[in-house]
Amino acid sequence: MLFMGVINVLKPTGWTSSDVVVKVKHLLKNYTGNKKIKVGHLGTLDPAGSGVLPICFGSATRLFDYMVGQDKVYRATFCFGKTTDTLDSYGVVVGECENIPTLDEITSKIGMFLGKIMQLPPKYSRISVGGIRACDAARDGKEIDIKPRQVNVYSINILSYDDGVLTLDIHCSGGTYIRSICRDLAVAVDSIAYMSSIIRLQNKNFFIENAVTLDELKDNIEKHIISLEDLFSDMPKVYVQGKESFQLLNGVKIANRGIKTDYIVVIDGKIFGICKDGDKNLEVVVRLWN
Repeated sequence: MLFMGVINVLKPTGWTSSDVVVKVKHLLKNYTGNKKIKVGHLGTLDPAGSGVLPICFGSATRLFDYMVGQDKVYRATFCFGKTTDTLDSYGVVVGECENIPTLDEITSKIGMFLGKIMQLPPKYSRISVGGIRACDAARDGKEIDIKPRQVNVYSINILSYDDGVLTLDIHCSGGTYIRSICRDLAVAVDSIAYMSSIIRLQNKNFFIENAVTLDELKDNIEKHIISLEDLFSDMPKVYVQGKESFQLLNGVKIANRGIKTDYIVVIDGKIFGICKDGDKNLEVVVRLWN
């Protein structure tokens, strides 16, 4: 029986990421017979969003911090001339304007949002300030000091623009808020806007064309479990044995391997974890071995 793995779930619109975790946990409990199985996701997708939501279970839940910052690709739709308090279609309309930008005006400003940029997260977000989530503070009518942070936007491709409705694909680093790009692009063209839809097309090694619906999981969950061997098949593998394996399993430093990228360490045919080279020693990034 698998004790850890990942499932590439196609999240439906209207569900929270936590809703999907609860559903998959129920299915995994029935499949494994383990009522205490750990289940989590590898990067929140807003309720208004749909698309790729990787769900991990067992020791794979330890991958969250490692995976949450990985690159993402989104397809989003921005509607100009109106905005909401949440910057998406789920919010209350808080502004309207008659200035609908032209495609040329939008295109001329897109470059402002490429590369490493400072971005202010939306007030309705899961950013935590002083132990308080921004969205909780916003719902309670409280003001908290959300700081801008650096994100990386690799590409923005405009797919269509019609009657003030812009559809585009955005390839960005983890932690990028597409709603913030919507807000700031509108300001740059002297307008206002909100994000009417968003689909996550890719989350690093997970692609929407391979994602499965919750109904498909109910029919045969085992078929859709991705082993970590498959998930990290493109990463270098280092096989550690003998004295070094004993040392590593007991937290003792061992020599680095002269590899410039992160790599998988395998002990006795099982994945120990994700590691990288320090100056002299091998450093454990994520330990997956129980």
